[in-house]
Amino acid sequence: MALPATAQSSCTLDNGYAEGLVSYVAEVESCLAVSRKFEARAESALFAATNGQRANAGVSSLNRRSSLDRAARAHALDMAARGYAGHDDLEGRGHIYRMRALDRQVLASATGANVAVLDANATPTEIFEAISADSANRQNLVHDGFTDTGLGIAKADGRLYVVQMLTTVDGELETPLPLQVAGATNITPRVNQNYFRTAGWNLSDASGNRLAGGTMMRMHDAAIDSQDTGYLDVLVQLDADTYVLKGPIVTRQ
Repeated sequence: MALPATAQSSCTLDNGYAEGLVSYVAEVESCLAVSRKFEARAESALFAATNGQRANAGVSSLNRRSSLDRAARAHALDMAARGYAGHDDLEGRGHIYRMRALDRQVLASATGANVAVLDANATPTEIFEAISADSANRQNLVHDGFTDTGLGIAKADGRLYVVQMLTTVDGELETPLPLQVAGATNITPRVNQNYFRTAGWNLSDASGNRLAGGTMMRMHDAAIDSQDTGYLDVLVQLDADTYVLKGPIVTRQ
């Protein structure tokens, strides 16, 4: 991911990732680049086991999406560094925030996640069994609407911190949306199902208040306060129904 020149950051996780979208992404990318705590083979084994379970259930295999891997690994690393377990980090940022911050093209309608903490010596089979022991996790594993996944397993202090993200990716922006927008920025969505018609877009703040939107696929930075972030949603229609696809988060340059 290309970061603004002012967004250089080192990895210091004692107090979690930095606040502010640009600083947050910069520190996440820095931490992912330098960490040696990830269990890549166990991640691959969990991916294979998940698709094996889906095949047994008669549902389509998941794609492994690199941006979701980064989001899952970022959360696993933070949990490992600060010794906690949860779907949100200690600052309250959840899986959807991480996806929308780190994937600059995604348009997604649904997201789920599985989180587990195990002994560091747990085998891939034991990891999968631990996840599958929870009924909500089992439903996530075979949910027929999910299309993509990302995996992060970090080892620290005798524990494995496991994060599995599952998402329904319904489309992408044609070009990645920059973290910081300046002036007018075109939004060109590509929706996977051709029976959907693009109906417009909305930009909301973190509390869900609408900042801007319209049917012309063009965003202007004046919609975003200099200290705020905007959450892009793309609206698509099927007959009389309108659906919301969650896109990237942006801030003003």
